[in-house]
Amino acid sequence: MDTDVLVVGSVNEDRMIAVQRQVRPGETILADGVQVSGGGKGANQAAAVARAGARVAFVGAVGDDESGRTLRAELTALGIDVAELRTVPGVTTGTAFIQVAEDGENAIIVDAGANSQVRIELAADATRAAVVLAQAEIPPAAVAAAAELARAIGARFAFNAAPAPASLDEVPQGADPLIVNEHEAAELLGSAAAAGTPAEAALALREAAGARSVVVTLGAEGCLVADESGVDAVPAVRVERVVDTTGAGDAFAGALAAALALGASLRDAAAAAAAAGAAAVGWEGARPPV
Repeated sequence: MDTDVLVVGSVNEDRMIAVQRQVRPGETILADGVQVSGGGKGANQAAAVARAGARVAFVGAVGDDESGRTLRAELTALGIDVAELRTVPGVTTGTAFIQVAEDGENAIIVDAGANSQVRIELAADATRAAVVLAQAEIPPAAVAAAAELARAIGARFAFNAAPAPASLDEVPQGADPLIVNEHEAAELLGSAAAAGTPAEAALALREAAGARSVVVTLGAEGCLVADESGVDAVPAVRVERVVDTTGAGDAFAGALAAALALGASLRDAAAAAAAAGAAAVGWEGARPPV
């Protein structure tokens, strides 16, 4: 396999529920509509890599069901190499249930389904990629295998620790970069995140996780890039109207990996990623339709 970015991750069928506001505990509210579309952090990020103009291959798993067949066809249509997207018999494809409020904010519940059986079966001596990108919606063993494959083939390993792993032990050493939002950074750092500035937290996370670099996304405030040279702030791209924030972080991570694979510096890649994340809030769903 010869590609620019190898994405190891999840693929879901997203069931998006439009609501006026997020539901409170014990409350029943009426939805304004339901939309079914493709999602999953891994697949979203692979789609973002393709949109950024880099070659991308995807390692993941779907169930032997109609959803799995539909998602495979969609990813193929996006220009993603799905030769390593396994179909797991007797298991359903992953499903995400997403509430999207009128202000564009969302709340998500995920049933992993076949994503719990993602594994890497690629031979290192027959695999070439500049960047290997993984996320935390797949088992820690699969993330660790992705990091090991990156080392074996001399690729850069980027890890989007989303959702936040239970502990730093589930974050492979040497991520370059470790990509998190400010909430995930706080969860990984625990009480240590309460003290200091966001920049200090980014440096603390880099040290605690044993990462070569860290990128912390800050929504409308842009992002922070922390590596051995210090911390730099990368501004956000202004957005006139937020339609839906679902998948914006995935668009960021995928565009970042694509830019790195194509030779950009980490700071330039973060700027390209910020533009991709801003564009992603302008459409409904985790990724634009084919």
